[in-house]
Amino acid sequence: MTTKVQHVFSNTGIAATRHEHWLVFINLFVALSAGALASLSAPMMLAVLYIDIWLFANPHLVATYTRIRQISPSIKTHWVLIFAAPVLIGTGLTIIALAYEAAGLLALYFVLQAFHVTRQSYGIARRCDRRLQVSYQRLPYFLIYIFPAWGYLHRGAQAPDSFLGYPIWLPPVPKELDFAIGIVAVIGALLWFARLWYRRSAQQENFLFNNFVFSHLLVSLVSYILISDITLGWLVVNVWHNIQYLMFVYRQRRSDIKEGNDAGELKNTLAPRKSLIELLKRPTVFFSGCFVLGAIFYVVADKTGESLLWLGFPTVLIAHLIFNFHHYLADGLIWKRRRIGGPKNARAAPSN
Repeated sequence: MTTKVQHVFSNTGIAATRHEHWLVFINLFVALSAGALASLSAPMMLAVLYIDIWLFANPHLVATYTRIRQISPSIKTHWVLIFAAPVLIGTGLTIIALAYEAAGLLALYFVLQAFHVTRQSYGIARRCDRRLQVSYQRLPYFLIYIFPAWGYLHRGAQAPDSFLGYPIWLPPVPKELDFAIGIVAVIGALLWFARLWYRRSAQQENFLFNNFVFSHLLVSLVSYILISDITLGWLVVNVWHNIQYLMFVYRQRRSDIKEGNDAGELKNTLAPRKSLIELLKRPTVFFSGCFVLGAIFYVVADKTGESLLWLGFPTVLIAHLIFNFHHYLADGLIWKRRRIGGPKNARAAPSN
């Protein structure tokens, strides 16, 4: 009986890993395709941008807050995050807008968004990693950080004057520093690839981790280095990030629900298969809910910002950035907290 149980769990784990393996490459394909389409013309760029905002970006902001109940059922526990944080963020953004206008706001957004995407990749990579005890595994984690850092410095060396149609200012970076960090990043990647090739026969169990890290490095390289236009490059990494986050949150919620329902007991593996409607019910409810709430938040931010334009500074931009920066903060806090009813030292997820 023990052998049969282990066999069932083994097959289930392999199937789940293969599924996640394909999700990594599908997401990569969608992001790169979005960039290719957006590069064709200005109208196509605008179309891809709006698709990203409505289908991926807004729902991904809402997806963060679906995790709050896994951390704590009491709203009192998060009253500072829910009520005080948006006010403080809005105050800070208003001060920046008064001092530096839209260029300062977008400069702050660009660096924080790059950091947020990197931290998310770091967290998901740790979830995929099956051999954290191996010392050389520190190299891919270093690469996860160095490639976006190189990309940010490269943008600074380019000194773009506009981003998303607004003026932007980035710290000036000497081209020599940009080149030096690029050399470090490329050499590190080559060393990692060489190590994977040398140990290719032992990499079977860690394919998901390796593929995910590779997708992160490729997206960073394409978005920040190979694409010269800052807006187009941002769009590629943003599409990749948004889809990745939505899928990760949904699968993590499913894991929490499964753990809660199983209560440590093995389900009947001979139960009849669910119908197509039953299989689609959970993802439909989750993604449609995120889409509707995300659209509501977007419209509210847009209308609120437009109604305050008489103040004489970019209130529309401030309103949208409040939601984005609050998401960054909430995401960093929520994923570090312990789950309710979980193991004493367990955390919600090793992300952010």
